[in-house]
Amino acid sequence: MQFLFPWFLTALVALAIPVIIHLFNFRRFKTVYFSNVKFLKEVKEETASRSKLKHLLVLAARLLALAFLVFAFAQPFISNKKNQFAAGKKNVSIYIDNSFSVNAIQDGRSLFDKAKATAKEIVKSYAADDAFQLLSNDFEGRHQRLVNKEEFTAMIDELEISPAVRSMQEITKRQQEMLNRNNEKNKTAYLLTDFQKNMSDWSVDSSISYNLIPLSADVQNNLFIDSVWFAEPVQLIGQNVTLVVKLTNSGGEKTDGKRLALKLNGQTKTMSELSIEPASSVTDTLRFLVTQPGWNKVELTISDYPITYDDNYYVAFKAIEKVNVLSVSGNRSNPFLDAMFSYQPEFSYRTVSESGLPSDSLQGIQLLVLSDLKNISSTLTATINGYVSAGGTVALFPAAQCDMESYNRLLNSLQANSMTGFSVQQQDLATINLQQNIFSDVFEKIPDNLQLPLAKQYYTFSRGTTSREEPILTLKDGSSFLSHYPSGKGSVYVAAVPLNKDFSELPVHAIFVPMIYKMALQAVQVSNIAYFIGSKTRIEIEGTGKVSEQAIKIFGDQVEFIPEQYAVGGKMLLGLSEQINQAGFYTIGLDKPTATDLLALNFDRRESLLDFYSAADLKEKYALRNVQVVDGAKAEVAAVVKELDKGTPLWKICLILTLVFLAIEIALLRFWKV
Repeated sequence: MQFLFPWFLTALVALAIPVIIHLFNFRRFKTVYFSNVKFLKEVKEETASRSKLKHLLVLAARLLALAFLVFAFAQPFISNKKNQFAAGKKNVSIYIDNSFSVNAIQDGRSLFDKAKATAKEIVKSYAADDAFQLLSNDFEGRHQRLVNKEEFTAMIDELEISPAVRSMQEITKRQQEMLNRNNEKNKTAYLLTDFQKNMSDWSVDSSISYNLIPLSADVQNNLFIDSVWFAEPVQLIGQNVTLVVKLTNSGGEKTDGKRLALKLNGQTKTMSELSIEPASSVTDTLRFLVTQPGWNKVELTISDYPITYDDNYYVAFKAIEKVNVLSVSGNRSNPFLDAMFSYQPEFSYRTVSESGLPSDSLQGIQLLVLSDLKNISSTLTATINGYVSAGGTVALFPAAQCDMESYNRLLNSLQANSMTGFSVQQQDLATINLQQNIFSDVFEKIPDNLQLPLAKQYYTFSRGTTSREEPILTLKDGSSFLSHYPSGKGSVYVAAVPLNKDFSELPVHAIFVPMIYKMALQAVQVSNIAYFIGSKTRIEIEGTGKVSEQAIKIFGDQVEFIPEQYAVGGKMLLGLSEQINQAGFYTIGLDKPTATDLLALNFDRRESLLDFYSAADLKEKYALRNVQVVDGAKAEVAAVVKELDKGTPLWKICLILTLVFLAIEIALLRFWKV
């Protein structure tokens, strides 16, 4: 047991007063009348014995009454074992979850309103000179300081639901930074949240007393659009594209009869029926025809009450008319490349010689194919390096009897393995890397007797450990036949053979067409089709490589602001920070009428998973001395928290005992006749 105001115990010296009264007040003689002197000794002994007992009982009652009165002023309490209390000023940080998930209902009241009311009750239990920090998902600047009770209560009233999503690690780190700024001994943190499992792991600071207050909603279901992506690497005008949609049912009941609708540029194009088992996900595919060049808007919608913020998903994509392929060849064009690209409507293909390649001819080229070049000049090497660094893709097929020294200068500059020799040892290809992008979706199932191309004669390469080689086709002896190398912002594909039937069966094999086709499609630089609000991902747009004097802006229906801007190479990177809080489409440009780039923003889906830690789960997960879990569903949270902070108060019991012993004294004096 401890005392809140131990200096009041000095008043216990007043206990000497009843003792003095007892010693002097009860020593007076009293005359007793009786008729027979032979009973004098017996009556005297009996009266003295009863009088002494009565006096001792009265003295004890007075001493106890006075002692418990002093204890009541000293305010004794039984300290909580997990939250050792120390007298003095206290710094308190209270986090109120204001994310979408706390809009859920419990007993007809939202968890958010309940959290705000609980926070106010918690503050009331503290002294006037204690300091408080309010923390929410918004991380506002005004919440990064300690305030008094009145300011704290006013800030709670101004708090609103926000699309911002924070992990518990981010929240507790902010609390630790605030509470550890000074040397106050009493540091307490409160966490009022629903404790979603996918965001509730954090590191405990042993110098801070934590009170976890889980907010539990009534049983509910939530069907939401989890993620969206295109099946094709590039979207071409005049072609049907496939949009893959992942939908998740995070509730405990099966969903039937729900509809998923797709709007393209404001017009409804297709719908599908949904049936999803509880706590599971499904993928659905929606096909539509792309007819509009440039940027297109896709809006996906489901209807799922009462949680509706995740029922829409916005996608922005840029459709192109053709993929531009340029072949730089030796004396004549390669017949296999001509046959591949010349008659495909989705490709714009042309062939030039090295001498006929102007310095600016690579502008707008998605795939550059180097074929049958006997020698690679230093000028061409510099041109290719600049092209790849800016994000271009190169496919290199060496010529027969090429100048390996000039080839190695180019390969080394691209951080690829060097040529080491030429082999005429015929062998079959042994493996095909189906995880690589150009073959990832070519085969539905690999046949057991798949025949790969035969290599008749080929170049060999070093096996350097510093390159970032990604083998695609490999010979039986482990040598590289076709490899991929990331370089700068671009990619480089290096083959061990020319595109010639005398060197291998690759040009006439079945895998050649999808291989070259996917190389060209993968070479198209595709922007992200969607971003999440609050994400730290940088938005990449085409730029001049310099920060413009007139800053780039982002425009919405009711918002206009200048984002953070970073010039990197030929790209401009934009940071959204916290300026946007509504999902939808936004345009990017110097001014609204001429804004060209399109941006699709969605609410973070981490809030959509209805999987929470219960009070029992938290007690097991954080079984630490300085962590206490309060089950708000089973108790008045504010009262329990007050007890956790100050322990179990005993001053009321002391007052009751004071009155009891005073009553005993009065009863002894009035009714016990000696």
